[in-house]
Amino acid sequence: MKNQTTRLKKFMEKDNKNGELPKKIKVEDEEGLTVSYDKEELDDRFPHLIKELSEKTKSLRINAIDNENQQNNKEELQDSSKLYPTELYNPTAIDFIRRCTKKEEATIILDYLLKRDEITQEDYSKTKNIISQEGGLKRFIDESGGLKRPGYYMRKYYKRDIKNQKINTKKD
Repeated sequence: MKNQTTRLKKFMEKDNKNGELPKKIKVEDEEGLTVSYDKEELDDRFPHLIKELSEKTKSLRINAIDNENQQNNKEELQDSSKLYPTELYNPTAIDFIRRCTKKEEATIILDYLLKRDEITQEDYSKTKNIISQEGGLKRFIDESGGLKRPGYYMRKYYKRDIKNQKINTKKD
């Protein structure tokens, strides 16, 4: 419809030298087929469209898209992901389990990750067997780096910028 409206306006501008709408309005589609409409018929069916086209007050300019600029933005985003530690943007099953305090929580997480195919059946079985043993969850968490308490990422990364340099920590 937008292309037809644009072409309708072009035909009207060609035929319209004195500011009035022509008696017959020509519309051309993508295949080059031209159809003529009676001005009064269009005025009855589309009064607002005819008013806009005759007044020429409302127009929309469409600028081209700069694909090169979009590609540069994508490359910048990919480069910035290299600056952050992997655990921040791609947590593993171990990262999730390190937040658990009960075996049931860890089992639910493992079941969910297996269902979503984020871990293999082999890793699922191995990890579930380790966790199901007496003291297995605590041992697994300790061997994996310790329990991640609430605020873990805030404490670990908040006072550092992207390049791992300390930032100003003065209080206001």
